[in-house]
Amino acid sequence: MGSQTAGSDQSSQSVKLIQRYLAQHAEPHAQAVIQIQDQLTRLGTILPYQHTLVIPAFDESVDFIDQVLPSTIENTLVIVVVNAAVDSDRPAIERTQTLLDSFEPSGELLTVMTYNVTTSLLVVDCCTAGRQLPSKQGVGLARKIGGDVALACMMQRLVTSQWIHYTDADVMLPEDFLGPSESRGEWGSGGVREWGSEGVRADETAVKLYPFRHQPWHEAIALYEASLRYYVVQLAWARSPYAFHTIGSLMCVNSLHYAKVRGFPKRKAAEDFYMLNKLAKTGTVVQLQHPIVTLDSRISHRVPFGTGATMTRLSQTSTFTFYHPQIFIHLREWLCCIDQLWFVDTAAIAHLDRWFEQSPWADAPWIPHLLEIGLAQTLQQAQRQSRDRPHFHRFMQTWFDAFRTLKFVHYLRDSHYPSLSFEPLMEEMERSPIWTDMDRGERRYTSSAPASFTLDDFQHRLLDRETQLTLAVDSVQAELPPRDKPQNHSES
Repeated sequence: MGSQTAGSDQSSQSVKLIQRYLAQHAEPHAQAVIQIQDQLTRLGTILPYQHTLVIPAFDESVDFIDQVLPSTIENTLVIVVVNAAVDSDRPAIERTQTLLDSFEPSGELLTVMTYNVTTSLLVVDCCTAGRQLPSKQGVGLARKIGGDVALACMMQRLVTSQWIHYTDADVMLPEDFLGPSESRGEWGSGGVREWGSEGVRADETAVKLYPFRHQPWHEAIALYEASLRYYVVQLAWARSPYAFHTIGSLMCVNSLHYAKVRGFPKRKAAEDFYMLNKLAKTGTVVQLQHPIVTLDSRISHRVPFGTGATMTRLSQTSTFTFYHPQIFIHLREWLCCIDQLWFVDTAAIAHLDRWFEQSPWADAPWIPHLLEIGLAQTLQQAQRQSRDRPHFHRFMQTWFDAFRTLKFVHYLRDSHYPSLSFEPLMEEMERSPIWTDMDRGERRYTSSAPASFTLDDFQHRLLDRETQLTLAVDSVQAELPPRDKPQNHSES
């Protein structure tokens, strides 16, 4: 009885938090949800829906929706945010308006139309004059509008699931997308791997990420996809808690955590990276092993990052580079160093550069960068606010987040370790302890020497590592040389 009461109280608090978010931080489009009930009644829609799926659409063909959605989709409210920014190219705005017209909108901000017997499209007009998105906000704001509308639908009891699925107009969703395992809420079983913890409850899971493959397959997309997987696998080897893909079209966000981080950042690009960076600090990031989502390897100018932009650049050059593996060895050194910083006393923090000179990391190339971005001030704050070593470690992990991790990598790339093309990377990997760890248990290849690997071999090896990331991280924990514990501060 007590546990039921506690669960009820927790649920009530979650609803209040979501309602507060909708009242104070949601986009105005969410308030219009209350007005769609008449449209649903006229359509004879069977309510409630089970799932929500958000798709931002800009400069897409009028038939894109049939290419994205699986033929088996059921009981789903698909929220299509047809959007264009005020500073978009005029031809792109006109094509987007043509897309909106193909849905036969009602003229209202939100229009509901039937897709199949149990699935409907909720079309959000963000492209006609007066409704276009502000300059430089683009897809980030479009995703936020869709998420806010989905959240409002949940609060109106139009949708039963607590999860907001996101995808893009250049994606092909698999037939078993939103399948039976999700209907039963079996998030912790079957094909689920949890990054950083075990036995995570649904309310502790902030976001789930679907696995992906690019199609059509060619050398340029193989290089790009390998670089994405290489970065995540290297982060996992370094024991970073931010070792996951940051692709918006693969995300399924817990509604409570969505409200906690106040929705997607209103950015023209990289909104998925910053959203996941925030979500990783409120709960667990869970990587699903299936079903696999297919991403289109098309050339695109919609945003300056991602698949389309990379394909555009690769069409203009024959070179593609990867981060130097030595960078991740140094990243692992730094992440191991964090625990030892708990022992640094207040006086030493004031002269942290001198402390490092007497430490096992005296020659580490990353020290100037960390001092420059405020490590000393952060340590002072961490020690004031942390009652014990685990809380200190959590504080530091939150500070040294996915963004600062990427800046760390870029600092070492620009100052010490230039990026490598594929062949030099394989030669360097052969000398790296990282490859030894990746090679453990893998004997299906004709050669385990990286220098003899083809791009396809490398891609398969990375895929294998992704499916066993937790095992890989555990198996390499003791590989770096042990560091002597500084003795000038005793643990309390």
